[in-house]
Amino acid sequence: MKLVIVLVSLLALGSIAAAIFVGTRTFERTVVSDPYGHALRFDEERHARDRLGWRARFDPGSLHPGAASLAFGLLDGAGAPVDGAAIRVALVRPAGPGPELVADARPLGGGRYAVPLGFPAPGFWDVRLDVSRGGDAAGLVQEVRVAAAAEPCDLGGGRCVAPAGPFQVALDLGPRPLLPMKDLVAAVEVLRGGAPVDGAAVEVSFSMKDMFMGENRVALRGAGSGRYAGRAVLVRCASGGRAWVATVSVRAGGLAGSVELPFTVGE
Repeated sequence: MKLVIVLVSLLALGSIAAAIFVGTRTFERTVVSDPYGHALRFDEERHARDRLGWRARFDPGSLHPGAASLAFGLLDGAGAPVDGAAIRVALVRPAGPGPELVADARPLGGGRYAVPLGFPAPGFWDVRLDVSRGGDAAGLVQEVRVAAAAEPCDLGGGRCVAPAGPFQVALDLGPRPLLPMKDLVAAVEVLRGGAPVDGAAVEVSFSMKDMFMGENRVALRGAGSGRYAGRAVLVRCASGGRAWVATVSVRAGGLAGSVELPFTVGE
């Protein structure tokens, strides 16, 4: 009888120990220490986002692994640039391990910003921007797709961003549609490590694919904050060819780099 009691007691103790072990393994930790306060902050942020309408437009050239910095424009609800904001940026990969990457963005002027952060791997990422300007503040979260490699960019549709040696350059041509025998404005923004590069020698040359159209090179003038601009004209090809290449060359601080960006002109 004593043996039976002992065995029953041991089984009971074993069951209790097993229950405690399983409980410690499956117990859900506290996700939010102050759920009420968290809900209030979430609601305030949502109302601020709806009221301000702020959103970011990321440069496609920044959305691939290996890019030295993430460049973007901040727009309001009417599509106008939002200048003079303080922005803290965090890159988070929801579907993968690893800590979030956080840094403060540097204003470039004209509602454009750059942050010295790059995506270490392709896939879908969340970009959180904690934005404040004057008495306004809002937290934005936007999902982006980071391609395995830099995807082709069409200058006819918008500005293109690409690495040029140690620099990152953004080329914009206009007015659009891009046409031959018309004044063409070439605007280039030069960054290094997310910071604007002033005092550089920046040139843009234009050439046709598979046909020599003569030298067409323009030296751009500095406009401050890493921006340069100049004017050119694309000669009309007698054979009807419309495929061109813009080559951006940069020299600054003993460093040099260049990149070719193809595009197509209209009829």
